[in-house]
Amino acid sequence: MSITTELYEDFEIEITKSEYKRTRLIIGTFIIGLVIILTNLFFIDESIRNFYGGIGNYAFIVLWILLLIGYELIVLGLIRHAQANGKPVSGRFKFISSLIEISFPSLLIFYMVDIKDMVSFIDSPVMLMYFLFIIFSTLHLDFKLSAITGVLSGIQFGLIVFYGYNYKTVSPMYALTLPENSMYMRALLLFIAGGAAGFVAEEVKKRVKGSFELQQAKNEMEMMFGQQVSREVVNALVEDRGIIKKTEATVMALDIRNFSRFAEKRSPDEIMEFQNKIFGPLLQIINQHQGVVNQILGDGIMATFGSPVENILHADMAYLAGLKIVDKVKELCEQGIIHETKVGIGLHSGQIITGNIGNEQRKQYSISGTAVIIAFRVEQLNKEFGSELLITEEVKNRIEPGKEDIMFIGSSSLKGLDTMVNIYRVR
Repeated sequence: MSITTELYEDFEIEITKSEYKRTRLIIGTFIIGLVIILTNLFFIDESIRNFYGGIGNYAFIVLWILLLIGYELIVLGLIRHAQANGKPVSGRFKFISSLIEISFPSLLIFYMVDIKDMVSFIDSPVMLMYFLFIIFSTLHLDFKLSAITGVLSGIQFGLIVFYGYNYKTVSPMYALTLPENSMYMRALLLFIAGGAAGFVAEEVKKRVKGSFELQQAKNEMEMMFGQQVSREVVNALVEDRGIIKKTEATVMALDIRNFSRFAEKRSPDEIMEFQNKIFGPLLQIINQHQGVVNQILGDGIMATFGSPVENILHADMAYLAGLKIVDKVKELCEQGIIHETKVGIGLHSGQIITGNIGNEQRKQYSISGTAVIIAFRVEQLNKEFGSELLITEEVKNRIEPGKEDIMFIGSSSLKGLDTMVNIYRVR
């Protein structure tokens, strides 16, 4: 499944939110680092300050951190501006930002090595800043950017090591005791860390994308069923993803009596107006009773109760919906909303087969099975008995009839079926 244009834009905006959180995280981390440095400078360990060249160098490091925080605040403002305009952050912006961030520790180390003649600064905690930026790069949700962050870090650090070991003459106080190759191993670790961070970023991105694809499937399902089903039903359809399965349910077959005769004498606009006025309330009733409308025909409806959302009370739900539909149609006629109309409803409970049928271009959630055939055959019997709601014995045995009169009217051999079906008339 590919993400539609609309969802792709939403996906990119979500990534922009991740960029915003990433920048805030960097700012917060370096503010904490600044507090730790200042606390150490004034209250804890004076020997560290002296080891790194005294208070002047310490002040320079503090200034460097403040500059980095200031830069990130600018980036944060630009991202916020993009969010306000509903625009994603471009890949070029993220690349340039990553390059500048990685260059901050490189410039500081190079300054201390070249200007201050402190080659030992190569082995200072500032070197760990590279790993911090690599970790932060995972929030780009882009493998390439994380890998590039690792590569840039490794190259810059490796060049500083090469320069410090081969072109600087320093006093024994600031000389490194570790061999040069051990520093190159650190540069190699930066490469590896970048690749690992990229892998994590890509996995997170896949999961975020998967959630958007699931949302797209849900949106498509909602579009397919419109307002005919409840949100719970839509959720179940999305989770099942249209897989074929057998389930116990109650099928409702509904027919509007004499619709063909009515349509012959009406204009298309009048026919459409009538259908909207009668189907709207009926669909709402089915929806309220957790039913799924599988088909809307010109003069009828096929609906199921208990599928795809399993419901042990599916027969009761279908039965109550049938009663309310009959009452609603009578009410609409009495109020003059529709012309004098009656409906025929057949209910049968049994095993049905559900699932998506079709191809990639067009799929439809469909139900089939003997229960569907019986429901439609029973509905046709309303014409013979002058009734509006007929149910089978399988429905009767599952429901609480309440105050309604349910009368056995006989066993019928339905067309296409070998067994007899016991039919009951409601009211």
